[in-house]
Amino acid sequence: MSSAVVERLSFRGTSVGARLMLMNAFLMLALGVVSVVTWRALDEQGRAMSDLALISKVARYHQDADMLHATLRADVNGALASAQLSGAEREALERSIDENAMDLRRDLQALDKLPLPPDLTESQQKVRRIAEAFLSRAVEIGRLAIRDPRGAAPLLPAFNESIDSLRQAIDAQTQLLSQRLVKSNDDAASAAYDAKRWIVWAFVIAGIGIGLLVAFVSASIRSSLRHVRDVAHAMAAGDLQVRSSDATRDEIGQLARALNSMADSLSGMILKLRADADRDAFGTQLVEALEMADTEEEAHETIARAMNAIDEDRPMELLIADSSRAHLERATAHPCAGAPGCGVESPFSCVAVRRGNPVTFADSEALNACARLRGRGAPISAVCVPVSFMGRSLGVLHVAGRQGEPPTPLQVAQLTTLGIQAGARIGTVRAFQRTQRQATTDSLTGLYNRRTLEERARGLMTDGVSYAVVIADLDHFKRLNDTRGHEAGDNALRQFADVLRRALRGDDTPARWGGEEFVLLLPQTAASAALEVVERIRALLAEAQLVADTPAFTASFGVAHSSMASRFEQLVRIADDALYRAKEGGRDRAVLGDPAHVEPAMRRREVEHPAAMDIERIAR
Repeated sequence: MSSAVVERLSFRGTSVGARLMLMNAFLMLALGVVSVVTWRALDEQGRAMSDLALISKVARYHQDADMLHATLRADVNGALASAQLSGAEREALERSIDENAMDLRRDLQALDKLPLPPDLTESQQKVRRIAEAFLSRAVEIGRLAIRDPRGAAPLLPAFNESIDSLRQAIDAQTQLLSQRLVKSNDDAASAAYDAKRWIVWAFVIAGIGIGLLVAFVSASIRSSLRHVRDVAHAMAAGDLQVRSSDATRDEIGQLARALNSMADSLSGMILKLRADADRDAFGTQLVEALEMADTEEEAHETIARAMNAIDEDRPMELLIADSSRAHLERATAHPCAGAPGCGVESPFSCVAVRRGNPVTFADSEALNACARLRGRGAPISAVCVPVSFMGRSLGVLHVAGRQGEPPTPLQVAQLTTLGIQAGARIGTVRAFQRTQRQATTDSLTGLYNRRTLEERARGLMTDGVSYAVVIADLDHFKRLNDTRGHEAGDNALRQFADVLRRALRGDDTPARWGGEEFVLLLPQTAASAALEVVERIRALLAEAQLVADTPAFTASFGVAHSSMASRFEQLVRIADDALYRAKEGGRDRAVLGDPAHVEPAMRRREVEHPAAMDIERIAR
């Protein structure tokens, strides 16, 4: 069947269920036709078999009648010779004649009751008439012969004549039955063959018809699905603009409309995914750029470049809180469009910070617009994005534009990403700087700690730079703590640290060594220059105590130079020994170390903080 014929007969608009129902109806019709043909063929075969069975039954009765005829004739012949028999034998012979005559009559009556064909009925009636005459003469002559054999002799010619007539009639009927039996066998075989042939042809024709109908219905369904298939292939290839034009109301039309709806949904989803991908790409690049910013200033520069990437013509600015988190300062602005100039002073004065979400204002003159957007000349639109780190507000990202033209949703999403990532990076940099400062400095004085000083000393030794080491120890510090309290002692330590910061150069490293001890690392400084630095420190300390409301105290110093030893620990030991000698020499002075006369460090601690108890002082 050609595709053009199928297209013309494809039942466009007919549902697939209706087409399948039509195929089922044709299948039932074909089964009905096959059943009728089979029924008729089997019926013909059944009739032929019934005729054969009837003829066989007639032949059996006819054979029994012939046997009874022969038996009865033998009994009559015996009766004719019964003169020699006893009385009992003659009585038995008479009963046999009666019984055989009765059986022969019964068989003849049974044959009369059978539905014989007309030719057999005529032959049977003839046999019946002759047989009745034979029976009458046989019984009559038999009984007479038993009582009087000689008196029965005159009846023998008539009896023999009846025997011949019956034999001729039986032979004629036997020949007719034989012919009919052969014919019935042939008819039965022919009927069986015809039945098989009709059944086979019925099934062949029904199978061909069903096959053609199934092919036709399948072709019609494929024809209806072909267009939908082409549309689906086009969509699978990426063309989501193609649509099916099948407007029928059947299942194929419903499938086409569902496919169109799916294409619409996929198109919208892809547009959204592309927008999300653009936003994610911006966010990924922003994160990578901010990760390379090691300082807050570098982060501000990256944020300015991101502002330009979001919109080249829209003014933007990043306002960041100072260390007190009470005031906002402009950290960076759009490199081309500049800053819109937001007048918000503190983080929590911004509505976006209070809400914790970006806020968009389409018109600064609107009733619910931020009051700080007014008074800028012409009405504007704006977006404010809060900047925070771990739940703590750091500032706000402020964007302005023309009235009624706020940033697009994609730009708002990018600004939100910028605010989140800016807060994360600035907060991380500040936290890292704070942590680094805590790890490298002393919390009380703000000077470097001992570990940092040792690392810098190892660096100078690795680089081959000469340096001087100065150990300073506050005089009578324990007495100051005991008499004036630990707070006074802490103030003294902070004051001494401030003096060191003012007295030293930028490359010098002052550090709190522990307790009231301090170590100074002076790169590229000779021992004599180190002594001059110590004198400057003593002078500044004396001046600071004139104006400060703190207890007066002095400090002793020990000086060593890197030329005196190859290891930093040895230099510290030399400087510490010099400090011990400064303590013993009256304190408030500096002594240059001598590697040849290094005393144990413990003796200086014993001088500054005697281990023996002063009983008199305790008593007082």
